[in-house]
Amino acid sequence: MIKELWQKIKNSEFTAVTVLNTMGIIVRLITALFSAKILALFVGASGMAYMGNLRNTLASLEAFSSFGLANGIVQYVASHRQDQKRIEQFVTTLLRFMLGVLLLVSFGLFFWRKELDYYLFEGAFSMPSLFICLAFAFPLQVLNGIWIAFLTGLSQFKKVIYLNMIGNISGLLLTFYLVYTQGLGGALFAMILSPVVLFFVSLFWVKQMLQLKWQPFDFNLIKPLFSYAVMALFSAVVSPLCLLWIRKLLMKHTGIELAGIWEGIQRISGIYMLFITTLAFTYFLPKLAEVKAYQEKKKVIGLYFRGVLPLFALGLLLVYFMRSWIIPLILDDSFNPMIDLLQWQLVGDFLKGAALIYGLLFYTERLLWPYLFCETLFFSCYYGFTYLLIDHFDVEAATLGYTLSYIIYSCVLVVYFSWYFSRSEFKPIQ
Repeated sequence: MIKELWQKIKNSEFTAVTVLNTMGIIVRLITALFSAKILALFVGASGMAYMGNLRNTLASLEAFSSFGLANGIVQYVASHRQDQKRIEQFVTTLLRFMLGVLLLVSFGLFFWRKELDYYLFEGAFSMPSLFICLAFAFPLQVLNGIWIAFLTGLSQFKKVIYLNMIGNISGLLLTFYLVYTQGLGGALFAMILSPVVLFFVSLFWVKQMLQLKWQPFDFNLIKPLFSYAVMALFSAVVSPLCLLWIRKLLMKHTGIELAGIWEGIQRISGIYMLFITTLAFTYFLPKLAEVKAYQEKKKVIGLYFRGVLPLFALGLLLVYFMRSWIIPLILDDSFNPMIDLLQWQLVGDFLKGAALIYGLLFYTERLLWPYLFCETLFFSCYYGFTYLLIDHFDVEAATLGYTLSYIIYSCVLVVYFSWYFSRSEFKPIQ
């Protein structure tokens, strides 16, 4: 009995993806350790704050330029996986549409480079040449995200994880070289150049899977994606903007150094959150898109809570008890104030991890208005709590506000989806 159970676990697709994903996280952790250490030594807390401004702006701009279509692409491709000809027509049409959009965005980045420069760096320094480079590199960054979405929809889980590994290693090498030779300016350039390397790798793998050739433009092929676009675009644009506004709020009320401390918290959070978010989007999103019956979807959700969330909780506990050692190791001693601030971020991140599987259901079920309501509620609470608490708690207001917001958000999701599944019990997906 035990032997049969072990063989079943050993040979399951989920186990293979989880093990490979864990290896990817280890690579991400190692590269992030070195990258964060390099940045802490060469650019400091203030430099990391400015890097955070650029990172959030790029994330919002990428989501806006791609119309937030990545999750919709995963859903569409997973649903039509057996019809390769249809997928190839879909790819060709989407690519031509995206190239037109990205050309306009590149022109915008070029012509408004001075305005962007001043808004992000607040006159502390000026790097308009950064945005000239971004005008050429940014389309490749967006297209790389599109290719990864296709690979995910085709259930090429291993290739997606390998891409993340390649991106982590090449990004570290590029960051080290540019930061060492150019300081903060090099770190900013590394952020916009790293995805360019991945574009060519992901394009190579997509061309192995699909025959990309010129075909008539058929807007009806990509029209279904725009039902997802509103949801994905809203979150992907508003989330980085909310972080940007919170960071600027911290800069104003607590100073640039403490804003940099909060940015350090976000960097460490991003490292361990990568485990659960990568697994959720590379494995569970296409699985939820593929299964049709609600009872099958419940099984996928159950697998997430039984197989993923306990491991994630254990990892968060290890981070908490080892935080006095982890923070100086990843960053340096100047970031030690994070030791007393990290606990609220960890609680909030656990709630975020638990709610993540329900967040995927918004996409696979096309629940537009409930999604917009829940996301608006969360981001309003996040910024609102931070604003209200900052006079009493300083930088801790941001992490405390984050946790309070996820408590409210998680409760709303549990109540809504309990009602949704009870109403939809035994109904097939149309």
